[in-house]
Amino acid sequence: MIYYIAGIVLAALLPQLPDGYLLIVLCPLLLCSRWRRQAVPLWLGFLLAVTYGNWQLWHRLDVQQSGTELRLGGEVVGLPDVTGEVQRFELRVLSQQDTRLRRVRLSAYGTLPLLLPGDRVVLSVRLKPPHSLWNPGGFDYELWALMRDVDGVGYVRQLHERQSRRWTLDRLRANLGAQLSEGLPDPAAAALARAFLIGDGSALAASDWDRLRRTGTVHLVVVSGLHIAIVVALGWMLGRSLLWLCPAGRLSAPVLRLFPVLLALVLSGCYVLLAGAGIATLRAWIMAAALLLSAFCLRQLSLWQRWWLALAVVLSLQPLAVHAPGLWLSFGAVAILLMLASVRGTQSLLRRILVAQLAIFCLMTPLLLGWFGQISLVAPLVNLLAIPLLPVLVLGLVPVLLGIWCAVTVPAVIYSAVLAALWQGLGVVEQAVLAQRLAASGPMPVPVTVLVLSALLASLALVLPLGWRVRGLAAMVWSLALFGSAPASPPDGFRAWVFDVGQGVSVWVQAGGRSLLYDTGPGYRSGSAAFERTVLPYLQRQGALSLDRLVVSHADNDHAGGRAQVLRELAVERRESGSLRLQREEGYSACRAGQQWRWSGVEFSYLHGSVGASENDRSCVLLIEVAGCRLLLTGDIESGVEQALVRSGSLAPVTWLVASHHGSRSSSTEAFLALLQPEYGLISAGFLNQYGHPAAEVVARFEQQGARLFNTADSGALELVANAAGECRTRSWRGAKKRYWSAG
Repeated sequence: MIYYIAGIVLAALLPQLPDGYLLIVLCPLLLCSRWRRQAVPLWLGFLLAVTYGNWQLWHRLDVQQSGTELRLGGEVVGLPDVTGEVQRFELRVLSQQDTRLRRVRLSAYGTLPLLLPGDRVVLSVRLKPPHSLWNPGGFDYELWALMRDVDGVGYVRQLHERQSRRWTLDRLRANLGAQLSEGLPDPAAAALARAFLIGDGSALAASDWDRLRRTGTVHLVVVSGLHIAIVVALGWMLGRSLLWLCPAGRLSAPVLRLFPVLLALVLSGCYVLLAGAGIATLRAWIMAAALLLSAFCLRQLSLWQRWWLALAVVLSLQPLAVHAPGLWLSFGAVAILLMLASVRGTQSLLRRILVAQLAIFCLMTPLLLGWFGQISLVAPLVNLLAIPLLPVLVLGLVPVLLGIWCAVTVPAVIYSAVLAALWQGLGVVEQAVLAQRLAASGPMPVPVTVLVLSALLASLALVLPLGWRVRGLAAMVWSLALFGSAPASPPDGFRAWVFDVGQGVSVWVQAGGRSLLYDTGPGYRSGSAAFERTVLPYLQRQGALSLDRLVVSHADNDHAGGRAQVLRELAVERRESGSLRLQREEGYSACRAGQQWRWSGVEFSYLHGSVGASENDRSCVLLIEVAGCRLLLTGDIESGVEQALVRSGSLAPVTWLVASHHGSRSSSTEAFLALLQPEYGLISAGFLNQYGHPAAEVVARFEQQGARLFNTADSGALELVANAAGECRTRSWRGAKKRYWSAG
């Protein structure tokens, strides 16, 4: 079974899928191999994962069909998300026009009627393949879509037909959520109750999720293994109680053992369906089924064999779960409990709980820091107090719903008061975290993997009964590996990241111990911004929680849309912009030609700014240079400003040029490029954007100058490193972290 799992993991990590003919040729060789016993399950797992990957990619929308209008018929599934005049929903495709689509995610704007789960509709839509903003530490949307059979994303052009007669499970979930929102007096309590019951966290604001992250309690709200375990335990105890009521001697021994297990799995399975049957809940239910039902096999399995069986089943159903941190965190937590059960002697219940909580914290911390770059140091204490309340909160929804249906308000009032008190308590903890900086980031320099493995080995030594001297040494190794090192900084030069923020610009520059952010990327109608999804995760991993300078080239949304989020998340010492509005209304200082400063041998100078008739032409133009490596950031200046810079004599050849206005034909003129002679042209543009950036003539101009062209839509984030020896290096993040489902 271990070899089978290893084959799935190996295939999921491939940068590209192997040719099917190669698989057919190698199968007989492996079956006749000397190591056939190990090779056969390994190859079966590998073949399963490769077949799954090819099947998923076969359904994905072709790039050639992007932007064309398609007519699709299907059924609205899941819970639509409505924000203002925008509604987002998933459509299970039932009839289609020249595509192989199974499910698409759509946005509808304006006057389209509100769609409900179960509605059968015929729509005209415009689609494109799922595409990730590819950044270090960022969210892989392409992987998320592939795992959920989402083959295209887009927006609705026209609604042709609608039939709203079907009663589905999703419609039931939506109705229950609406009843909770109306029946609970406290809006925060209603939002949490919706998350507990139907797995819908859309009613929680961004600040609410921040509170949960800072206190380490996200897993209490998101329906996961802990919630499923509670319902399993309830079903098992209910089954035992029903058997106790039966007359003695009427039931055989197998029935006495099997009935509580089946009832536990049936109740928990219903809860999984009610919560949306997401990957995390299905994984937890499969684990529970493997641990419980395998006891009735003809061959008795140990707890560890059941653990491996559950992992094999989960990966067989979803091979790409290898890349989901939740898989390893949940199976890791169960493994810790199994290990403690096998090595610990007789202990009191309270001590077992404390030891289990400490062991999970020690062993999970390296994984959390390795994946997410931060943890909450108060999480063990908060969870120790909050987890015992979770069964009450989950099971308390039953009398609340009964009370709502019977017009009895007492259960809802009591439940709302308990949730409000818990939420206020988490707010107090959050304030303490912010005041004392108890949310630790993990500024681990490369190689991170070595540090994580060292911390994991030290964690095992802490958990196992190896004596206090060994544990003391392990505690030192654990602390030093995770918290004792400072973030790596570029030696005697600068490092810059041109982030992939879609149709916008955001560039982070680090020189020695100081840093600058040039532009903040676009903001969205929902109130969020690309900065939170693309730039902030990397900065948190680096421990860069402050900026020496924030430069917002001008006030257009694609460059300045995330400035509020930057100021909320980071401490900013100085703010500068070329926009008159930002200077007057928000206190930004003006960037002007001739301003210069120096950080650790790196020269920064403005070549233009705060002058021009339009926002674009008032953009701050910033030059960064050290030892012959030169980076020029141009904002959205157009041809008139470029010609003025050519005449000013302030331009010289550069290593990297971030093309103005995302490669618009109104910029990057021939004379401008001829004087700069860039070695690399960097274009920050959205994938298949509606403006057609970069323009074909701009691409031709760069190629005419012999520049190597990068577009963040294809290459992802770009890392630029310049050192004092004059070495100028460029790396594409999509090329460095290649995966077979990547569209780039």
